[in-house]
Amino acid sequence: MLSFSTLLLRSYYAATGWNEDNLYSNITRSSSALLDFPIPDSLVLQLAKAPTDVFFTSYALDALPQLNGSVSYITTSVPVRELAPDTSVRFRDVVERFRVFPPPRRPAPKDEIWHGGRRVEGRDYLLYSRLHLPTLHLTGLATARIAPTLQAHLAFINQPAPSRPLSAPHSPSHRRAPSADGAGTPAQGSAGNLHLSLTQDTGRWSGEYTYSAADGMVGLRGLYNFGWQGASTGTGAGTGGGAGAGTGVAAGEEVQSRARAIREGKRIDEEDMMDGGLRGRFSAGGEVYFSAKQRSFGISTGLRFTTTPLVLPLSPGAPAPSPPTTLTLLYNPLIGFLSTSYSAQVSRSLALSSRFGVNVYSYESDLAIGGEWWIGQWRRDEAQARSASESDAVTSGRGSGSRGSGADSANGDEGGARRNPVWARRERQDGPDADRRFDGVSLRADDRDEVPVARATEERMRDERDGVLKARLSGNWSIALLYESRIRNCLVSIGVIADLLSRQKPVRALGLEVQYYS
Repeated sequence: MLSFSTLLLRSYYAATGWNEDNLYSNITRSSSALLDFPIPDSLVLQLAKAPTDVFFTSYALDALPQLNGSVSYITTSVPVRELAPDTSVRFRDVVERFRVFPPPRRPAPKDEIWHGGRRVEGRDYLLYSRLHLPTLHLTGLATARIAPTLQAHLAFINQPAPSRPLSAPHSPSHRRAPSADGAGTPAQGSAGNLHLSLTQDTGRWSGEYTYSAADGMVGLRGLYNFGWQGASTGTGAGTGGGAGAGTGVAAGEEVQSRARAIREGKRIDEEDMMDGGLRGRFSAGGEVYFSAKQRSFGISTGLRFTTTPLVLPLSPGAPAPSPPTTLTLLYNPLIGFLSTSYSAQVSRSLALSSRFGVNVYSYESDLAIGGEWWIGQWRRDEAQARSASESDAVTSGRGSGSRGSGADSANGDEGGARRNPVWARRERQDGPDADRRFDGVSLRADDRDEVPVARATEERMRDERDGVLKARLSGNWSIALLYESRIRNCLVSIGVIADLLSRQKPVRALGLEVQYYS
């Protein structure tokens, strides 16, 4: 389960139109979500509160084996609507899950706001601070958008020197979760650390330039996307006062151009595709880092293939879309480590992944297999359900004047299914054409004329499961299970790590984590 700081940072990136997937540091993000999920090893309680949509507070308590806690304060320059006080967080947004991200776009500049002949829109920023108790060490993060394609990060950790040496220091479990500070844990005997990073994203390629003061490490990462088409940035998330109008005009132009391309027989972003193959894109990158304190350097390279997400409406005669799939290959020539992973969404509620790593010098290898299974009942967000029902009522009222309401009343549920093709497809999901369904959208030829209406209805609905079960089996016969669920306003995560070969201590870790958003 994502920590509140990580969730807020990702929501901030989404609100400002920054694509964090187009980075070399996240090249294995899809497989890591299924194979590297953390397990809480104690009782962890977290409370997050959003007084406004630009200021947030968070409190964490680790009760076992000793009492630890933390207090966090976060503020942003742009409203984060997903975490506003009057909204509920989607369950799929608070868990690390498998997903295939859309093709990268060049980040759009912030809308200009002029006052008295001067631009006053300012820069986007996020400020985060966290005080750990009772150790009293402080962590913080400051990120700012200094250019449309450039973003700067400054993270620090300040830990006061202990009055007496600790025999066995305990690291709270909530510190091991992915956090937004990025400064890491300081080395033993160090009073803290300062981490600087500069990220550049042009859509076609991205770069990361980092510096760590603790060990004097300088790093450089880069990622290049092959076949990048330079899509228009008009549909990006706007952050200024006039973002809504500009986005709506750009979206309308895109819909008109796509409809015109469909009438001509080919979609504007359609590429040549082989029957039975995967349609996607390749990305390649690498990193080089040097540590002045340890007088050592490292290097690694990576390659990623990911399928292109389904784009509606489908062009006439188009084959079935590829299932969401991601393949990665990493190689470190200095130590001879080679790692490959394969992740795919095999059904609407099941995603599987496998990873194989081998050292070409010592021939030591490791295999990991895992997946996630979304269980429970499909349900809709209450606010979205009300909006969808009101829109359906207006649509049915308009249609009754032109087509008449007697036929729909006579056909009963069949008429309602025609007015809402999305629910009609779900009711028919066990039919003979169920194998040609992709994420709840029917791909039959007789239904393709309803796909644009289905897409509009789908955007008003938020479907999510009650919970997700994750499992991982490692090559040393270690199995990990994690169940995450929403219970009213609480997010509950319970996990266990077991060793199938050990008789003395078969259970390595067992923990429970509860988060409450108010």
